[in-house]
Amino acid sequence: MKSIVVTCFLIFLGACSAPSFVGDAPQVPVTSSTPDHFELPARFALARVVYGRTQAAGAEEAELWTDLASRSEKLGSFAPLVAGDANYRYSNMNTLVKAAREQRYKYLLLVRMFPATGSADVVLLHTGSGGVMATAQAVSPNGAQRGFWGGQIRNPARLERATLKIAEAAVPVVEEMLRGVSKRQR
Repeated sequence: MKSIVVTCFLIFLGACSAPSFVGDAPQVPVTSSTPDHFELPARFALARVVYGRTQAAGAEEAELWTDLASRSEKLGSFAPLVAGDANYRYSNMNTLVKAAREQRYKYLLLVRMFPATGSADVVLLHTGSGGVMATAQAVSPNGAQRGFWGGQIRNPARLERATLKIAEAAVPVVEEMLRGVSKRQR
């Protein structure tokens, strides 16, 4: 009987408290001006946007981003931005910055991939102000890829191959950007 009461209490307690994946990370204050320096080490969120929607990376591409994060450990921690709400499916920069701020990330590394041009725009944003701190562009040497009728690629496997080639070009650019970040720290 005692174990049943304890079990019910634990279930009730678990239902009352919302799960927290941010641990003891400090809240990011909202500011009106973007700082001119970086405060490192910090928490970085990585958001990958393809065709205007946040999408998870395929296995090979995720390995590229994981390797980059492990090489850049001295700058802080890197994690993918969790944007599971349906409102973030068609994402603009403001909703992603808001999601990163709510999850207590200091900076958002936004990678917008464009398979039609074989390129990616990389933007490093300060989540407190939403301001741009660094930008770069990467272009795949393999060129552009389009869908069957010249539009968006609908086949997930083909899209994954196209974005992998873009990511292979973008990772060295992001790594160079992060080296610049380490030089601009306080």
